[in-house]
Amino acid sequence: MSDDLPDYQNVALMRDLPEGRVVTVRVAGHLVGVALVGASPRVFQSLCPHDKASLKDGRIEGCEVQCPRHFARFDLESGKVSAGWRVDDLRLYPARVREGWVQVDAEALRRDPPEGQKKVWDLS
Repeated sequence: MSDDLPDYQNVALMRDLPEGRVVTVRVAGHLVGVALVGASPRVFQSLCPHDKASLKDGRIEGCEVQCPRHFARFDLESGKVSAGWRVDDLRLYPARVREGWVQVDAEALRRDPPEGQKKVWDLS
C-alpha cells in the first residue's frame, strides 16, 4: 500500500459491538479499541496514555471513553484528555462502515502506531 492511500481493513461487525463498551481487536499487528458513539464507530489506541491501563473495561459516555483505572476521560472526536490530566492525547484512527463491517485505516495505524514509534538504536 502507498503511504498516501488508505488501507481499510475489517475489524468488527457492527452488530457485535455492545453499546457503551469497548472491544479490543488486533489490526496490522496492533491492538486497538473499537466502540460505538451513537451509530458511529470509533477506533483508538487500546491502552490509556497515562499508565497503559487497558481501555477494554472503560465506559463510553457520550463521546468519551473513561479509563477504568484512573477515570481520566478521552474525547473520541479529538483524542483530548479531560481537564486536570497532563498526559498525551489518545491516538484515534479513521474508521468507516461498509456492508455491516467496521473498517479501520490500517495504513494510519502503521504511520502512527498505538504504542508509539519504535526506537531503533544506531550503534555504529
